[in-house]
Amino acid sequence: MAQDPLDELLQFLQPEARVDLKHISLDHLLGISGTESGIEVLLKKKQILQSVIELTNDKVEEVCKSALLLLVNISATPKGASELLKYKPSYSKNVVKLFIDYVLDQNKRDADAVCMILSNLTRQEGALEICVDTFLPVLNDLLHAFADVDYNKRGANLNYLGPMFSNLSCSARVRKWLTEENPHIPLIKLLPFCNYEGSVIRRGGAVGTIRNLSFDTTYHEFLLSNELEVLTYLLSPLMGNEEYPDNEMDKLPIALQYLPEEKKREEDVDIRKMVLETLNKLCAKRASRELLRDNGVYYVLREYHKWEKDPTVLLACENVVDILIQKEDEVGAEDLTSVEVPEDMTEKFQKMDEDYVKSV
Repeated sequence: MAQDPLDELLQFLQPEARVDLKHISLDHLLGISGTESGIEVLLKKKQILQSVIELTNDKVEEVCKSALLLLVNISATPKGASELLKYKPSYSKNVVKLFIDYVLDQNKRDADAVCMILSNLTRQEGALEICVDTFLPVLNDLLHAFADVDYNKRGANLNYLGPMFSNLSCSARVRKWLTEENPHIPLIKLLPFCNYEGSVIRRGGAVGTIRNLSFDTTYHEFLLSNELEVLTYLLSPLMGNEEYPDNEMDKLPIALQYLPEEKKREEDVDIRKMVLETLNKLCAKRASRELLRDNGVYYVLREYHKWEKDPTVLLACENVVDILIQKEDEVGAEDLTSVEVPEDMTEKFQKMDEDYVKSV
């Protein structure tokens, strides 16, 4: 039986192989990884994948880059990410630790590709807790790297640490870490990036992290505390340079009063939607709803609704407004999460939402 041509590449993927042959072999594999069917083929070649993982630490940077880009493609699929987590590099306890160390090395040129791999690996729900075991001891170091926009000395921006943190915050253990003093509350470092103009990826990651925390009502009081000023960061993306009457302006968070003429709303529709979903979740309990009203959230949403064009985001906005404009005796529940909605009514509401989106 003729040997599989891919198996013949294995000899050229060894550390001692000629550099030009490594390049040619990796470029060929990179082309194969451009399709899901190609990735399926590569996942069956365990020795080749093991060799590619080893080459991410090759002494020639261009070889490292090609190996990393190949792993970016593979980890982008659920099966690829799950399979990669099974490998053990010769010089690290697992691939997650290998890539974390790569990111924390300030002199690694291709750290951005590694951040993409970590984002891909942590996106897979079934593998998240496996990853968290390795992440927890070094989360402070990674957050420091993320918060320092000049951390990497070779030009890598590390923006994809944003979605990585968002993915990790789906874990209860990471949410606990984000909100506990040790010696400072980690979330405080992340919050400013909700409004970071330099990267939509960082903004999305920061907002996504807040949204994931908001799904857990035990953190609502913490999120809305004066220490964090979360509403300042959440409302800013929804605000332009509109003027408010003095009685309404006085209710807004101090940092959002009298914004400059050049203030623009968030350009990314997904981020705007995540902000509104977060505000919706924060309406779960009466104390939180009253705090949102007292901070002028309704006024911001009223003006924002006039500007928004996307039907799904308009619906998300109206869902929050519908809660905030009601008096508490009309809301009829101290905690909305405790209200049981019959299945037939759930389907009816979903149909109403679908019809609304189509009609806008």
